[in-house]
Amino acid sequence: MIKFLFSNETDVVISKKIFEKIVGKSEKVLKVKKGEIGLTLISDKKIHELNKQYRKKDKPTDVLSFAYTEGKNMAFTKSDLLQMGDIFISIDTAKRQAEEHKHSLQKELGILFTHGVLHLFGYDHGNDKEEAEMEKWAKKILE
Repeated sequence: MIKFLFSNETDVVISKKIFEKIVGKSEKVLKVKKGEIGLTLISDKKIHELNKQYRKKDKPTDVLSFAYTEGKNMAFTKSDLLQMGDIFISIDTAKRQAEEHKHSLQKELGILFTHGVLHLFGYDHGNDKEEAEMEKWAKKILE
């Protein structure tokens, strides 16, 4: 079972349940036995700082994932509670993207969180093949 830690550093009220459903579905689809994922909702200003510091990109972004393990085939022992990583989502960017895509903020947050979770599990989108695989898994999780 994945332990899910949630923090909202914004003034926007968002239910933790949106993300808990995705965590549960991710456990089943990705066949994860146990681990820990942290999610923090932050402002564009804060994600801009993180993006600049860690990715050397001087602009805000929608989601950042910091994996504490590597690869898709992570080994677990019975006593492990593997800290998989932390995900940061900009609520400001998520709002803008939800408007652009003409869907709810909750749906956009679910998409961004799923994207972040897949990064924690070693999936990437550096080329077309990787992107297609990542999209396939995201679709399964979000169904």
